[in-house]
Amino acid sequence: MRIHKILMRAAIIATVSIAGLSACSTTGSSSRKADSSGMYRVRAGDTISHIAQANGVSVANIMAWNNLTNPNYLEVGWRLKVRSNAKGSTTASSSGSASSSSSGSSSSRSRAQTKTSDPEIKVDSVITNTVVWVWPSSNEIIRKFDGNQTKGVVFGGSRGTPVMAASGGEVIYAGNSLRGYGNMVVIKHNDTWSSVYANNEELFVKQGQRVSAGQKIASQGDSDASRTQLYFEVRQNSKPIDPMRVLPSR
Repeated sequence: MRIHKILMRAAIIATVSIAGLSACSTTGSSSRKADSSGMYRVRAGDTISHIAQANGVSVANIMAWNNLTNPNYLEVGWRLKVRSNAKGSTTASSSGSASSSSSGSSSSRSRAQTKTSDPEIKVDSVITNTVVWVWPSSNEIIRKFDGNQTKGVVFGGSRGTPVMAASGGEVIYAGNSLRGYGNMVVIKHNDTWSSVYANNEELFVKQGQRVSAGQKIASQGDSDASRTQLYFEVRQNSKPIDPMRVLPSR
């Protein structure tokens, strides 16, 4: 079983769960549907997650289309773009309040429209809006991402070095059934982002467990590897990207 199959299986489970919830609350979901122009007006009790689910889009998309930076903040009355081709102007503000001046509104609309025109969410905007990343290891990188032979980065170091969750999320795999990865942990951070930690000596988390950024999830080792190391991947929509694009500078 490959890593992308693990991620796909987790996505199927999540889809089934969402479908079950939707069947129990059809009224609430349908009431959050976009109007004919692709816009939605925020009401009391709404969350970005609920709005995204009702309209079949991701939280990351809604945040980028409306220039939002806090996934946990909405104001009643905001008009949000919930479709990529929405015909209207968002009244949301990344500062946490509706735009009050014409120049501020124009600036927000300009930024939102620029992001909306992109077929995929830019890596930087998604990182800023939805996921806070930390380094999974304090050791030096001894092999860099090349997208071919190495679809992640490899940290050197000594046996037993703590391995930390690079961001909060749910452990969707913890085991050693994949050849070449040894004792491995896979964390799903949201519908877009996941991370992989392989070749560990010992795992300290189990499948289904919630973890926070910086939490110790394993110890570095050499399981299924020729030396002590940590193999680390970051995946966007199940596809590996260079982790250096998301990790903070140090």
